[in-house]
Amino acid sequence: MTFQVRAMTAQDLDQVLLLAGESSEAPRWTRADYERIPLAGSSDLLSRCGVVALSGANLVAFAAASWLRQEITAEVEALFVERPYRRQGIGGALIGACIAWAANSGASSVRLEVRASNAAALALYHRHRFSAAGIRRAYYSAPVEDAVLLQVPVPL
Repeated sequence: MTFQVRAMTAQDLDQVLLLAGESSEAPRWTRADYERIPLAGSSDLLSRCGVVALSGANLVAFAAASWLRQEITAEVEALFVERPYRRQGIGGALIGACIAWAANSGASSVRLEVRASNAAALALYHRHRFSAAGIRRAYYSAPVEDAVLLQVPVPL
């Protein structure tokens, strides 16, 4: 299968919201939260990155990251791949795009959190050299579950 990864635009928001709304795994953000991704320009304090993956004309995945410039670490805030498109390299391409963005922005590392039971996501992140940086007890709800904190240095 072929797919294209590109920057998220305001025109992608309806499809991103549709994907997010169909899944219990995607972030439960408001439309305004999602709008802040492609519409937020870099400021002195905050940079944001949104990327999407397309299979043909279909938007099938998205990721979002941010970086507070007074921090050394950027954060992947969201990464979601529609179920039929998983295990085809899309998640890896999105995480790679977020890491590249963080490196180009000036961050020294990238962090994220993932449900402790999400073995597929943990395997993906480990393939991209993320390592455990801590645990947030009972971080997730429905069901209550720990979050594993992961971090990777960005390429220099």
